[in-house]
Amino acid sequence: MRRVLAVLVGAGIAVGGGSAAWAGTAGADGPKREAARACLGAARQEDAGADKAALKEAVTECLKGAGFEGRSPTPEQRAKREALRDCVKAAKDGSADDKAAARTAARSCLAQAGVTPGRLRAKLSGAKECLAKVRDEHRGAPKAELRAKVKECVAAK
Repeated sequence: MRRVLAVLVGAGIAVGGGSAAWAGTAGADGPKREAARACLGAARQEDAGADKAALKEAVTECLKGAGFEGRSPTPEQRAKREALRDCVKAAKDGSADDKAAARTAARSCLAQAGVTPGRLRAKLSGAKECLAKVRDEHRGAPKAELRAKVKECVAAK
């Protein structure tokens, strides 16, 4: 009788521990994901006919209120982004009808700003090569693991 009782208690502990471990597999983004779902539900209840943009804005505000801030770009990234926008806008304003002239104007402006499309293409092609290499080497691996391996590969180049 004691042996049966011990086996039942052990099985209960094993099943309970397994179910608790399975339930807690939300990862690092688990609390944010749950808060986002709650915010989305609240936004849909407030305005059932809202479009995606309105829902996204409401969820973003709700998440900020809950203490979940989005990633903010570094000052260098902001400067590059502003330079890119300014160059593209100036190129479009200067030659709205002639796309070739707009590309030439944008290319020279971007070169002056330190943002060269050639380097961007090289980075993208390197990332594509790394992605193909990692997928071949790690078939069936989870996305998070593949992402980490691709980042390592790109950083090594």
